[in-house]
Amino acid sequence: MAELGHHDDSWIGRRVGEYRRDRNWTLVTLAEKVGLSTTQLSRIESGTRQPSVGTLIQIAHAFGVSLSRLVDEQYTAPYHLARAADRPGRRGAKDLTLLSGDFPGLHAVHLVVPATSHGPDARHSGEEWLYVLVGTVDVQIGADTIALATGDAIHFPSHATHRVHNPTDIPAEVLLVATPTVG
Repeated sequence: MAELGHHDDSWIGRRVGEYRRDRNWTLVTLAEKVGLSTTQLSRIESGTRQPSVGTLIQIAHAFGVSLSRLVDEQYTAPYHLARAADRPGRRGAKDLTLLSGDFPGLHAVHLVVPATSHGPDARHSGEEWLYVLVGTVDVQIGADTIALATGDAIHFPSHATHRVHNPTDIPAEVLLVATPTVG
C-alpha cells in the first residue's frame, strides 16, 4: 500500500518509453535529441529516476508534443501516427517496421524484402492484405504462388501456410496489414 501523500510518478517514464517506441527511436536517438545519456533515459523510462521539468520540456519538444500532453496521466490519443521521418532507414539492418499502434483489430507493417530472399513460412488465424510498394514479390499461399508487381495487392485468409519471396536481385517493399495473431 502506498504511503499517504506518496504518488507513483513512474507512469511518466513509461509514457516517455511509449512515445520513443512509437517513433521506432532507440535510446541513443532520443539521447542525442535531448542531450542526455542513454543511462539517464533508461532510468527515466524505468521510473528509477524522476526527470526535472526542464528535461521533460526537452523530451516533449523532441517528440513534437506539448509538455502537458507528455505528462497528462489520463491522455490516450485516439489515433496512432507513424511519421516516415521518425522511422529507421529503410535499407538498414531492420527490415520490418510496425506502423500501427496498440489498437486492437489489425497490424500494419512496412516490410523490406531483401533481394533473392525467402521469408519464413507463416500460418495463423485471421487474414492478411499485402500491397507491393516497390519491386516484385512472389506470395506463396498453400500450393499456389502468385507473382505481384508494384501496385498489386492480395487479400487472403492467413490460416493457410504462406510466405513472401523476392525472386529478383533488387529489394522490394511491401505494406502488410493483418489481423493480430491470437495466441
